[in-house]
Formats: sequence, C-alpha cells, structure tokens
Amino acid sequence: MTIILSIGVIIYFIMDQFEYSLVHRFTFWLLPLFTCYLFTKTFKWTPLNGTLLLAIVIFAAVVSWFQANATLIRQEKRVRYYFENDQHEEVPVYRRVVTSQGGRRYLEGWVLVMIVQVVIEVTYLNKAFTAHNVWEMVWEEIIGDLVSFYRFTSGTRQTSWIIWALLGFTSLGYTLWLARRSPEVHEAIFSSNN
Repeated sequence: MTIILSIGVIIYFIMDQFEYSLVHRFTFWLLPLFTCYLFTKTFKWTPLNGTLLLAIVIFAAVVSWFQANATLIRQEKRVRYYFENDQHEEVPVYRRVVTSQGGRRYLEGWVLVMIVQVVIEVTYLNKAFTAHNVWEMVWEEIIGDLVSFYRFTSGTRQTSWIIWALLGFTSLGYTLWLARRSPEVHEAIFSSNN
C-alpha cells in the first residue's frame, strides 16, 4: 500500500508541474528567504566552505535560470466572490491573478538539484549511498515542494548549511529570474497591492 501511495504522490508531483498554479508572495518570496535565513544560521566560514558556497551559488544561478527561462506565465481572471444584482442574478466579481507552469524544464532542473544533493550528502556529509537514503531524500524533496511547510518541520529539518544553501539559492534564483523576465510576476510577488 505504501508503494502505491508513494507512486501516486510522485505522479501527482510530476503532473502538477504541467498545471498552472498561482504565483504569490508566500511560496515565491518568503519561503526562499526563510530557507536562505536557515542557511545563514548554520553556515560556518572556512576556506573550504567558502569555495563550496561559491560553487553552490553559481550552480543555483544556472539551474534556476534554466528552470525559469522555460516557465510559462499567464494572467487569469479568477472568481473572487459573487453578489446578487437587482435582477436577482448572481454576478461574479473577478480578480486578476498571475499563474505559472514549470513544465519539463522545471522537472529537469529539479532532478539535477536532487543529483547534486545526493552527491553532496554522500561526499561531504558522509551519508551512506544506499537506495533507501536516496529514496528518502527524493521523497522529502517531493513532499517539500508539494507542502511548503514540510521542509521546516522538526522531523525533516536539515542541519547542513550546504543543503539549505542549495535549496535556498535555487528557489530564490528561480523567483528572481521569473520576476526579471515577467513584469506580471514581479508585481505579483513584490507589489504591496497583492
């Protein structure tokens, strides 16, 4: 039963990348900033750590650009609420929203980040390279992408600055590349009206 549930969640995650979802400040701005904050709380300066950090920042910039460059963005009108007019008809009141669809390139970038995370955890953090550990990392990333707060719960909290840097800079880069590319995304994330 667990295998069927896991496969179902993975299929849902993949299909979700081909659906348009709402662009809003919480997942596109606050979560990446909070992840970067957790990186700053766990980072300790050494020459080796500085070199690794530089490599992670460059990698995150390239991958996030790769993902954001192919993300589809559109504006939609979504019903916010209804009211009854003088003729006793329900009239919808619309709100303009911005939506995005990551698609295949987002998934390819996500897989690349997962591969780098596995390599880092095996080489630098000395985790055993087993199918179980790899599956656990992939599972936590999928759940973390689907349920935003999952990354920050006590049972799954990362303690390595490397993982926080990888996740934080990649997601922050994705947000900044999207905002640079699309005025609508920029307004949806950074405007005080939203």
